[in-house]
Amino acid sequence: MNVSLPPDQERFVRAMVAGGRYQTASEVIRDGLRMLEEAQHRRLLEKWLYEGLSDEERAQLPEGLVESARAAVRQVIDDGRRSGEEDGWLEREDVVARVARGRKSRRAKPGS
Repeated sequence: MNVSLPPDQERFVRAMVAGGRYQTASEVIRDGLRMLEEAQHRRLLEKWLYEGLSDEERAQLPEGLVESARAAVRQVIDDGRRSGEEDGWLEREDVVARVARGRKSRRAKPGS
């Protein structure tokens, strides 16, 4: 597969390689696509939390991701009940924020 980039994006890719973070332009492109894919998954998971997903949208997510997100939401809810916040009930925004914080802390742990 050959990919054409506008000059500004080509300069950016070359700068990333020159900076030493990546060895090749292909690595830069792969990493960018991986980030784009993760962003799409996050958008779909947020939509799932608020509205639900169509079968077509759900098929775009990696196998097990919705179940993993569901388990994370359950854990946040259980934690909220245990802590007694607002008589054990959390607002939806609190659940989403806690899931996001948990995701960030798992990424920050070595070996994760």
